[in-house]
Amino acid sequence: MDEGSNITRRRALLAGGGTLLFGGGVAYAASRSGSNEQAYVPSNFHTSEETTGFGVELAGRPIVGEPDAPVDVYYWTDYLCPFCKEFERETLPDIGTDYVETGDVRVVFLSYPNIGEYSLPAAVWSRCVWDQVAETQPAAYWHWHESAFDAQSESGHDWADEETFAGITEETENVERSAVDDCRENRGDAVQESIDVDLQTGRSAGLQGTPGFVLYNREADVAGKMVGAHPYENFANAIDQIRDA
Repeated sequence: MDEGSNITRRRALLAGGGTLLFGGGVAYAASRSGSNEQAYVPSNFHTSEETTGFGVELAGRPIVGEPDAPVDVYYWTDYLCPFCKEFERETLPDIGTDYVETGDVRVVFLSYPNIGEYSLPAAVWSRCVWDQVAETQPAAYWHWHESAFDAQSESGHDWADEETFAGITEETENVERSAVDDCRENRGDAVQESIDVDLQTGRSAGLQGTPGFVLYNREADVAGKMVGAHPYENFANAIDQIRDA
């Protein structure tokens, strides 16, 4: 792989120039030998009010990993996206173990509602759950997040509705349904505006669907892009290239 064709300065990526994909641009799901098929529950969470050098706003977004990790992985997702569920089960656990828990990578979870009618409301639920637990019980968000993907149907989008997400919220320990509802009712417009910011940032980076990723070396100000539920090996190669740029 020609490294120069896959890594670029942040400004060039935002301008849409150059060939910036790691591993091609087709979304696919690939099971790999030895997959544990378990959701990743990180040990490190943090919040931030900053806007990163890449232009990603962090306020109100779930973040896992160390604040000073050298590589950011910006992950655009949709709870109705089957490829996102595949990534969460097949690839994210090993990224977490090998890169996040070691302090090399932090992952920022961003919304890209694009699958069905309930994609945007599901994203609002997610942001409001994070808002309620981020400072005191951040692991609770992850259990909610896992349950939301577990609820995903193998066919169609009819499973995603108010009743489903209300039930997930009520059943997740340390998440208060009343506080989440208050966020949705009284700050829902502001939350949707922040989701729109995520969407526009992803589109500016050339992403057109989910899951979509930008890998960003914060010190070197270089970035690469991945699209799809690639297996762990592809991500490891891409992260190593960005980290060593």
